[in-house]
Amino acid sequence: MRSLRPCTRYYVSLGEGNTPLIKIGENVFLKLENLNPTGSFKDRGASLAISWVKSKGYDLVIEDSSGNAGIAVAAYSAYANLRSRIYVPSDIPHGKYVMLRSLGAEVIKSGSRDDAHRAAITDSEGFYVGHTVNPFFIEGMKDIALELIKDVGNVPKTIIVPVASGTLILGLWKGFNELKQLGLINEVPRLISVQACGYSTLNGKVKTYFMECSIKSKLADALRLTLVPRLDQIINVLKDVNGVNVVVGDTAIVKSLKILWGKGLMVEPSSATVYAAYEYLRNIGEIEEPVILILTGSGLKYVDLIGDVLVK
Repeated sequence: MRSLRPCTRYYVSLGEGNTPLIKIGENVFLKLENLNPTGSFKDRGASLAISWVKSKGYDLVIEDSSGNAGIAVAAYSAYANLRSRIYVPSDIPHGKYVMLRSLGAEVIKSGSRDDAHRAAITDSEGFYVGHTVNPFFIEGMKDIALELIKDVGNVPKTIIVPVASGTLILGLWKGFNELKQLGLINEVPRLISVQACGYSTLNGKVKTYFMECSIKSKLADALRLTLVPRLDQIINVLKDVNGVNVVVGDTAIVKSLKILWGKGLMVEPSSATVYAAYEYLRNIGEIEEPVILILTGSGLKYVDLIGDVLVK
């Protein structure tokens, strides 16, 4: 089966995609998106977005990010000989900040995650590539659907996905639906969204469970977004596939980080939320297997934080 990606005049690629799928239970699989070139699933969208920007002749790319999308945009921009300016939260993890600077990006700290978004969209000097609104980021995610079917051999019953801006869950839904329209599959998997405590934009919109949510999450920095332009689309997708939302607190995140790192899986805290959500839903009988957990980002960007949390 061929890729679901649209064609672009220029194709800027660092070798993203075709990430491994590994098995950790009889019908439980992990999709290792943390093994993309810059350490996150955002590389898939950045590849297409920067390809389009390059084809239009722009010189400066502007993005706002908690880190992963910014790193992806900075890396692909560097490869395409474009300048990048990334607006980030003031408390961005040090590892991510260093990576952005090392990739040649101009990095502007701008208060909260939402403040960084507001600052970026008012910068008119370059082209705002904005993964929260750019359709190419969703298009770039569609191939995951194709890869999962090839690797598992059939359509999984359930996929658990971290959700902030929603590019991943929307891309998966679109990819599976296009495969269905092509007659290659008969059904779309049930999609489960996972968010961080204090940043649940889906609470009250879809059925939501809470895990140890006494305070706002400090660990799941990749999920700390409350300005979500595609929120209605995410809600519609979850309703379409009978999905639910799980909101995970830092105590549960730490427990899941220990389990995943103990299995040799060096993921970031925001990725660990999906394992916590899986265990919770399995215990209450709200999960149907085969199930795939998508591990979205690398923990190697968090060496100091991971050390503080896991090494005693």
